[in-house]
Amino acid sequence: MHKTLKYQLLLVAVIFLNVSVSAQDYVEKIEQLIKANVESSKPFSGSILVAQNGQIIYKGAFGLADLDAKKSNSVDSKYFIGSITKLFTTVAILQLVEQKKIALDDKLSKWLPEMKGANKITVHHLLTHQSGLRRDSHQDYDAEVTYMERLLSIKDDSLKFEPGEKESYSSSGFYALSFILETVSEMAFEAYFEKNIFAPANMQNTGVKKAKNQKVPALSKGIGYTLDAYDVSDIGPARYFDSYSFAGGGSLYSTIDDMWLFFNALEKGRLVSHNMVRMMKLKWPVKYENEKSRLYHSYGWEIYDYSDENGSSLMIDYAGKIYGYKSMIRYYEKDDIVVIALCNSSFSERSRLGSNIRKILLNQAYDLPKPFPNIIPLDESMEKHLGIYDFPDEKTTVEIKLINEKFTLISHGDQPIYLYPVDENTFQATVIPLKITFEPTVEKQTQRLEFNYNGEMIDTLDRIDD
Repeated sequence: MHKTLKYQLLLVAVIFLNVSVSAQDYVEKIEQLIKANVESSKPFSGSILVAQNGQIIYKGAFGLADLDAKKSNSVDSKYFIGSITKLFTTVAILQLVEQKKIALDDKLSKWLPEMKGANKITVHHLLTHQSGLRRDSHQDYDAEVTYMERLLSIKDDSLKFEPGEKESYSSSGFYALSFILETVSEMAFEAYFEKNIFAPANMQNTGVKKAKNQKVPALSKGIGYTLDAYDVSDIGPARYFDSYSFAGGGSLYSTIDDMWLFFNALEKGRLVSHNMVRMMKLKWPVKYENEKSRLYHSYGWEIYDYSDENGSSLMIDYAGKIYGYKSMIRYYEKDDIVVIALCNSSFSERSRLGSNIRKILLNQAYDLPKPFPNIIPLDESMEKHLGIYDFPDEKTTVEIKLINEKFTLISHGDQPIYLYPVDENTFQATVIPLKITFEPTVEKQTQRLEFNYNGEMIDTLDRIDD
C-alpha cells in the first residue's frame, strides 16, 4: 500500500512537471513569435493576452506608448478598440430585447422615421449588417460632430440594397442602434454601458474620451501615417479622430484585461442569457448568400465557419481599426483559445499573429515573419539610381529623387514615401511593404528597377529620363 501511494505521488509529480514544461514551452514560442512580429515589416506595438481552457496563459506588451517620450507599452495600457465597440452596443440592445423593451423585428421608423428606407429596416437587420445603409457617414473621422450628425448626414441616401438581401458592413447602422439604445433606456450610451456592462463584468479601465483635450491615464498614443516637413509620408503620431462621435459604433478604449473580463462575462451568461449568447453565434439567412465566403455577421460577432465532416469549427472574431489603432478579440470555440490583441500602430499585424498563436497551442507548424532588413547609410554611389522610370501597367511613372537627404519614391496620385538602402541596389520602404531593387549596371545611370510589393514581384520598370 505504501509503495502504491509513493508510485501514485510520483506519477502525479511527473504529470505536473510535464504540464508545466509544456506550458512554459508554449509561452516561450508565443514570446518568440511576437518578438519576430515586432522586428518585421509590420511591427507589432501593443498588448496581447492569450487564454486557453478558460485560463490566461500569456500576457505581454511591446513597442512604444509614446513615440516622443520613448515610453513603453505595458499590459495595463489602454487603447482605442474601434469597431469592437459594436459588440458592446449589440449586448446592450439584446439586454433591452430580453427585457421586452425592444423587439428584433421592430422597424427603424419607430425611432427614426426621417431615415430613408427606415420602414423596411429592422433591429435585426441593423445588428447583422443587413440593413442596406451605407458603410459610414459623409464626414471624415476627424470631424468634431455628434454621432447623430453622422447618422443624419445619410438620412436621404438610398439604401444600397433591400434590407435582408445581403450583408454589407455598416457603422451607420450602429449609429442608429446607439440612438435606439439611448431613447429606450433614457440614458447616454456610455452611461448605459457603465451600469449594465462594465460594472457587472468588473471592467474598471474601459470608457470613452468625450473631449479632444481630455486626458485618459495610461492611454497609448496611436502611431500611423504622418506627413513630415517635406510633405513626405512617414511613420509618426497618428491623425486625430473624434472617437466620441462614433458612439456605439467605435468610441471605446479598453485594456486587454478588461476585454478578457468582458468576454468571460458574456460567455458565462452574466450580461445576457445563455440562449442569447447562442443566438449571437447563429448564421442568419440572407436572400443572396455568398457561398464562397466563410464569413458571416451574427449579432455582434464576425464569424468564420470552418466546419467540416469532422464537426463544427467556428472562429468567433471582431476586429477594430482607426487612425493609429488596431484591435482584435478572437475565440476559437472548438479549441477554447482566446487571443486579444490591442495595438497602437496602424502598421501592426494582428490577424495572422492570432492564427499562428493558435497553431502553437495546437502543436501545428507556424511561420515566423521575416525580419525587417538592416538599413545601411546612403552612399554617393547609389545616386546613379535616381531618375524617372516608366510604369505602363499603371499608366504612370515612378520618380526616385533625393528629399531630406533620403531616397524618395514619387508616384503620381500617391503620397511620396522614403526608401531606405539595405544594400547598394536594394531599398525598402517602412510605411508600406515595398521593396525596390535596382538592376546592377556599369553605366553612369541605372536603367531598370524591380517593383516588389508585399513579397510579390509586381513589375520591372525601365528608365525614361536619359
